[in-house]
Amino acid sequence: MTGIREKLAAIFQAEHAEHLGQIRSILALLENVSEAQGRSELDEAFRRAHSLKGAARAVDLPPVEGLAQGLETLFSRVREGTLPLNKKTVTVIHQVLDSSEDCLAGIRENRIPEHPAAALRAMAELLGDEAGLLESPPLPEAAKTPTPVTVQRTEMLRVEGGDLDRLVRSTGQILTESLRQKAVTLELFELMRQIKEMESDRARSQKTFAASWQRFAGTAESSALTQNTRVVQQQFVQQKVRSLVGQSRKVCLLQQRVAWSLQVSAERLQRDVWKARMAPVEDLFEGFRKMVRDLARDEKKEIEFRLNGSDVRADRLVLQALKDPVMHLLRNAIRHGIETPGERVSKGKSPVGSLTVNVESQRGRLVIEVEDDGRGVDFDRVAKLAIEQGVISATVGTPSQDLARILFQPGFSTCTTVTDLSGRGMGLSVVHETVRRLQGDVDFRQKVEPGASILLSVPLSVSTFHMVLVSCQGQTFGIPSHGIERLHRVNLQQVETLEGKPVVNLRGRRIALFSLANLLRIGDGAAAFTGATLPVMLLRSGARYAAVWVDRFLEEREALVQELGMPCPATGNVSGGLLLRDGTVSMVLNPAGLVETSAQSAAPVLKRAQPVSKVAVSSILVVDDSITTRSLEKSILEAHGYRVRVAVDGVEALQLLRAESADLVIADIEMPRLDGFGLLEAMKADKHLDRIPVIIVSSLDRAEHRQRGLGLGADAYVVKRKFDQRELLDAVQQYL
Repeated sequence: MTGIREKLAAIFQAEHAEHLGQIRSILALLENVSEAQGRSELDEAFRRAHSLKGAARAVDLPPVEGLAQGLETLFSRVREGTLPLNKKTVTVIHQVLDSSEDCLAGIRENRIPEHPAAALRAMAELLGDEAGLLESPPLPEAAKTPTPVTVQRTEMLRVEGGDLDRLVRSTGQILTESLRQKAVTLELFELMRQIKEMESDRARSQKTFAASWQRFAGTAESSALTQNTRVVQQQFVQQKVRSLVGQSRKVCLLQQRVAWSLQVSAERLQRDVWKARMAPVEDLFEGFRKMVRDLARDEKKEIEFRLNGSDVRADRLVLQALKDPVMHLLRNAIRHGIETPGERVSKGKSPVGSLTVNVESQRGRLVIEVEDDGRGVDFDRVAKLAIEQGVISATVGTPSQDLARILFQPGFSTCTTVTDLSGRGMGLSVVHETVRRLQGDVDFRQKVEPGASILLSVPLSVSTFHMVLVSCQGQTFGIPSHGIERLHRVNLQQVETLEGKPVVNLRGRRIALFSLANLLRIGDGAAAFTGATLPVMLLRSGARYAAVWVDRFLEEREALVQELGMPCPATGNVSGGLLLRDGTVSMVLNPAGLVETSAQSAAPVLKRAQPVSKVAVSSILVVDDSITTRSLEKSILEAHGYRVRVAVDGVEALQLLRAESADLVIADIEMPRLDGFGLLEAMKADKHLDRIPVIIVSSLDRAEHRQRGLGLGADAYVVKRKFDQRELLDAVQQYL
C-alpha cells in the first residue's frame, strides 16, 4: 500500500505543477483578449481546477482540495458572467495558486503546512461564501504529522543531500579505481609475455645442452648424468614454465574481463547517482512567484511574472547555488528596471510590466535568461558613475559590453538611495561570483525592444565534467570541455604579431595568444615552445575568447571534481582537483577564469625554449596526512624541478630523513602519531637533521600556533587558508 501512495504522491506533484502553470498562462492570455475570445481558455481553466480538486482528494490533501474547489467555483462564476475577471479577481486567483503551492511544499518538506485561511477568505469575499469556503474542513491528523510518503518525490525519498553527495564522490573514486585496473591488466600481459620468453629461452637452452652432450654419449658417467638432467628439466623446468604460461594467460583474461566489467558497472552507477541528484528547475523557483508579487506591491508596481522551461532538470547543488543569484536578478529588475504604471503609460507601454525567466538546457549547460520590458541599462549613466568612482578613465571610450561588466563589480550601484531591495552594490556582484564558482559566465544580451536581459550559463552538474587533460610545465591540468570552443594545432607560421604581441587567426578572427604557464604564473611564466606546432585551446566565456597554448594534449575523460583540501587561489582559475589513474591529484581549471585573466594580462612574446644544462636537483620531503595536499604539493614542486618524497606523519618523516637526508622539509601540523611540532623538536634534537630548513604549511592560523612553530625552529609558516603556490615556491627558493 505504501508503494502505491508513493507513486500517487509523485504523480500528483507533477500534475499539481502542470495545472497551476497552465492556469497562470491562461490568466496572462486572458488579459490581452476579450471575454468572448477567451471563452475556450476559461473552459480550460475551469476544467483544470476541477481536475486538481479530484486529484487532491485522491491523495488525501484537504487544504489543496479546498483551494481547488474555490477556484472551480470562481471560474464557473466568471464563465457565467456573474463575476468579472478584473484585476481584483486575477489577484485573488494568484493568491490561491500561491497558497496551494505553499501547502504542497510544506507537506513535501515534512513540516506542518499553514492553513490557507487568507486565500479562502479572499475567495469567500468574492463569491459571497456561496461555496462554504470559510467552513472548509481543518487539516486532518495525517496532514498535521506529514510523512515523506505523502507527496515526497520518489527519487529523493529518505535520502539526505549530504549522503547523496558522498555517494557521488564514492562513485567517482570507484570509476578511478576501475581505470587503474587497465594498468594492472597491461602489467599482467607484460608478465605473460616475459614468461613466454622464458619458455622460448628454456627450449633453446635444452637444444643447446643436448647438442653439447652428444660428444660424451656412450660413457657410463655421461649416460647417468644425461638421464638425471633430463628428469630435472622435464619436472622442474619444462612443466613449471608451461604451467606458469597457462596460469598467467588465465589470470590475464580474468583480469581483463573483471576490469571491463568493473568499469562498465562504475560508469553505470555514476550515471544513475548523477541522475538521482538531478531536480527540476521548478524547485529553484518555488515561492518566487509570490515573492515577485509581494515586492511589486511594496514598490507600487504591476508586474506579470512568467517562467518558461520549469521542467528542465539540473544538479540540485547547481540549483541551490543559483537560488540567490536569480533572486537578486528578479529584485534588481523590480527595483531598477520596471517602471511604475504611470511612468509606463506615459511612455506608451502597458501599465503592467513583464518579468520573464526562460530556462533551457544546451549542450550540457543550464542557461537561465532573466528579462524585463522596463527601462533597460543606461550605459551613459553607468559610464558617468564609473568615471566618478575611478573605475574607468574619462579619456578612454568604453564599449557597452565592458560597461555591463562594471555592474557586476562589488560596491558599484546606479541607485542613489539605499533600501531593503537595493542600493548597496552587492546584488550583481553576488551573481557574478556565484556563477563564476560554478564554472559559468554572466552576460548582458542586447535587446531591440526596451528592457534588459541577463543571461546565466552554468554546467548542469558541478561534480562530473567531461575533461580535456593537458600538460604544461610538467604538470597535468584538467579543463572542462564546456568552456573549450575548439582544439587546434597551430603551425608557428600562422602566428602573427600585432602591436608586439602574438595573435593567431582562428575561424576568421584574430585572437591574442597566451601560454597556460603565463596565465597560471608557473615556471618562469615565459612563453617558450619546443616543437613546430602549438597545441592551442580556443576558450570562450560569454562573448569573449582567448587562445591558450599548452605543451601537449593528453586525453579526454569523464572525471569527478573534488575539493583540494585547501582554499582555491583567489584568481578564480582553479576550481578543484581530480584524481588521475596513477593516484596523483591534478588541478581542474576554470575556463571562464582563464578568459578573464587573459583580458587583464599582456600576451608575452613567443620564444623558443633553450636547452637547459643539468644542475644538481634539490631534495624536498613533504609531510602531510592528507593525500590530496601531499599530491598537490608534490606535483607543484616536481613541476619546478625538485625531487620530492612524501610522508604521512612525523614518524615516517624521521625514518625517511635518517635513511636519506633532504635539503628541505615541508610539514603540516595536525598529523597522527607525531605532529608537525613534534617533528620539529625531534629534528632540532638530532645533530644530523638540525640544519635542514623546515617550512610549515598548515590551516592553523592563530598567532600562538605561528609563534610556537617559529619558536621551535621553523623557517617559514604558510597558512593553507591563504595558500598560493607562488608563495610556497618563493619560500622554497629562499631556503634552497
